[in-house]
Amino acid sequence: THNPQLAYFSRTQTLPAGAWLDGDQLVHNGIPFCHRDDVCLRGEHNISNLLAAAAISGAAGATGEAMEEIATTFTGVPHRLEEVSRLGGVTWINDSIATAPERAIAGLRVFAPGEQTLVLLAGGKDKNLPWDDFAEETLRRVNFLIGFGQAGPMIIQKVRDWAAFRRVTPPECATVTRLEEAVQLAAQLARPGTVVLLSPGGTSYDAYKNFEERGEHFRCLVAQMQLQLT
Repeated sequence: THNPQLAYFSRTQTLPAGAWLDGDQLVHNGIPFCHRDDVCLRGEHNISNLLAAAAISGAAGATGEAMEEIATTFTGVPHRLEEVSRLGGVTWINDSIATAPERAIAGLRVFAPGEQTLVLLAGGKDKNLPWDDFAEETLRRVNFLIGFGQAGPMIIQKVRDWAAFRRVTPPECATVTRLEEAVQLAAQLARPGTVVLLSPGGTSYDAYKNFEERGEHFRCLVAQMQLQLT
């Protein structure tokens, strides 16, 4: 017979057993296994993911040392908030897997408002999904928005319309046709301390076979710039 075992985790409350966040410590069954600042992955959603993994692996007998090693060394999967370069003090991040507005929102929420200059590259092909929440997060966190591809102009208009509705100033915006142009413009805008985030919110099918191909192209474009500067 199979007796399933429940494993509990929470980022917001203490539990009788399982994995949770205690201040800045990730704990399993009350025993800390990692400080949140030592976690390689960006974003609160990834803290939740690690706690879920700890709860499940702990129920299966994993040690705290094993949990710590994963938390402090696992850098994630390609194209998901993947840091591809720190070039001249500018951080370039590939989040090409963000093929819907809500996925791009998760990427944006990694960056606290005002802690860095954030240049967002958004676009691709629209799936006729709502963009209001994306526009709200963009107003809170983005300093410069570059729209590219089929959906680029629409995304910028949505952000400007939402800013008018909220009676706030939108970020500076520019529209380009291709990802190459978006990267070139971002490089011109960026200064040390800037984060350039490719988190499109749209699919890749207006110009690429899939999001992986789009992300690889972004990587190559950034690498080419790095070679030119060295």
